[in-house]
Amino acid sequence: MNLDALYPWLFAIAAIIWLVITWQQNPSERRIKRTPPPPAEPPPFLPNDIAVEMLDIGVMYVSADGVVLHHNPALRTVLRIDGGVDGQTIMSLVRDHQLDEFVRDTATKRVNDEMQLHQRNPSRTMRVVARPMILPNEDVVVMVLIRDVTQINQLERARRDMIVSISHELRTPLAALKILSDTIVSQPPPEVAQRMAMRISDEVDALTRLVEDLHDLSQIEAGRIALQYAQYDTVALIQQAIERSTPQANAHYITVQATYPDNLPAVMVDRGRMAQVFLNLLHNAVKFTPDHGAIRLDARVVHLPSDGAAVTNLPADHPPGEWMLLSIADNGVGIPLEHQHRIFERFYKVDQARTRGSGTGLGLAIVRHLVEGHGGRVWLSSTVGYGTTFFFTIPTAQSNE
Repeated sequence: MNLDALYPWLFAIAAIIWLVITWQQNPSERRIKRTPPPPAEPPPFLPNDIAVEMLDIGVMYVSADGVVLHHNPALRTVLRIDGGVDGQTIMSLVRDHQLDEFVRDTATKRVNDEMQLHQRNPSRTMRVVARPMILPNEDVVVMVLIRDVTQINQLERARRDMIVSISHELRTPLAALKILSDTIVSQPPPEVAQRMAMRISDEVDALTRLVEDLHDLSQIEAGRIALQYAQYDTVALIQQAIERSTPQANAHYITVQATYPDNLPAVMVDRGRMAQVFLNLLHNAVKFTPDHGAIRLDARVVHLPSDGAAVTNLPADHPPGEWMLLSIADNGVGIPLEHQHRIFERFYKVDQARTRGSGTGLGLAIVRHLVEGHGGRVWLSSTVGYGTTFFFTIPTAQSNE
């Protein structure tokens, strides 16, 4: 038999035997090669709950070196970001060293933490909560929740101011009532008792006004007061308001004068509520005006927007049409610029040292609600040391025809 002819067969048989042996000795390697790899698991720091994506609180997942790995849609709104977020550093997004350091410290210390983030232009306050998440490979990802609490803080500040203001307004007349009543109990001479009784009446009136202001504002803000519109003579409204404010003004030798053209048209208002607007503004003017000062009340008709250029500080959102423009000006201490944008907020009061009397901070808030309830606007112009002018508009009878 020719051995040379058998060599190819022998090599073929040896190769088959080697393949069989290799197959048996490496079953795991064989399976790996034949089985496709499983799909990759999502990164463990990503939210698995759709609720996170639907939150109105900004949420972002940040690496230990300050790079944003993932965020929910609300984050763009909270931080007011237009461009890309993922892959950016905190510093490039908000340019705030305090926030960047806060997140890095959270990753290093691996403990939950929170802070207040303050921004300017516009002024905002945000509450930031950070929670470190430890990954299986011991890396740290920080879950950061950001919520704009500017309005909440403002409401809380207003609540505190309200409590302080009302406590003060109640304490003063109650203390006076206690002293006066004790004096009467001691049976003083009749003329002294009469003076005490008149003082008691005045203090009760002050308490009544406080309660009425609180009740009115709560009813107005709740939409429970329906204005009863009717046509009224504008001059009569002005004269009645001046008559009712005269005793308070005379007590401090303050003159109150009115200026208006002849044939002033009637207005379409709720007479009782509009009288309240006039009185609140006049009483406010007396508080800020020094003794022997002067208060001036002006009235004229304006047609908007054509007459807008001739109206001082006319609000840009003022409705068009024919309006009665009224102004009440004093030559008092004026209102500092930093207070002017908040002057119509409820319970907000300018420094009491600058005024003659105390107050709850409700009067101007009521004015704003009532004037806007008539469709008009109220605003002011003031210079420290020279005085303040409050402007407001109400509809004429003709504009409602």
